[in-house]
Amino acid sequence: MINNWLRTLDDKSSYLRIVFLEFSKAFVRIDHNILVPKLLALGVRLSLIPWICSFLSNRRQSVKIDNFQSDWGINNAGVPQGTKLGPILFIIMINDLELASSSTDHWKYVDDVTVSESLKKNEVSVLQSDLNTIERWTVNNNMKLNGKKCKEMMSFVRSENDIPRLLIDGLSLDLVPSFKILGLTMNNKLKWQDNTEALVKKASKRLYIIRVLQPCGLPPMTSY
Repeated sequence: MINNWLRTLDDKSSYLRIVFLEFSKAFVRIDHNILVPKLLALGVRLSLIPWICSFLSNRRQSVKIDNFQSDWGINNAGVPQGTKLGPILFIIMINDLELASSSTDHWKYVDDVTVSESLKKNEVSVLQSDLNTIERWTVNNNMKLNGKKCKEMMSFVRSENDIPRLLIDGLSLDLVPSFKILGLTMNNKLKWQDNTEALVKKASKRLYIIRVLQPCGLPPMTSY
């Protein structure tokens, strides 16, 4: 993804609009009645379909606080988090999320979806049209984007104020100078300073904990 952006920006007259999308309750909202036909369409072995349906169906959940526990409830939607199969089923669920525009690119990794558009000066953006396509897809698949957590980042644009804001679910996307995706923090210059600073800050916190606990006689690995 970053390599794609850097190659695009080899043309000094180009700039990027990047949108980081987040689904609302991504794993919880998956509709089994929509997922199973997608499994069949991909050619999943028929003998596996009943096994997957059994894995997903009639799962129970309860809430416990101190000594109080709620009644068990049946959850007939979503995929279990913390399992190996859950992310695979989610990827299958969004596998057919595609964009028709030739001027935009998109990347999907489990529940992270990133869309970018390369533009030259005075070119008209079609990114809002692609976001509308994604929103229609979410409606047809009983899913939903979290407009408040979706962000836009512009790279190497001269004046951000001249570009119309993007909308999702009627909300204008926040324009951010940097964003963390899949553990990496990227800034709008596509440089690594922000990511390096975040790693140094995280390491400093852990070193401080070790330094504070060392007088207690705890071995470093226990402190870590």
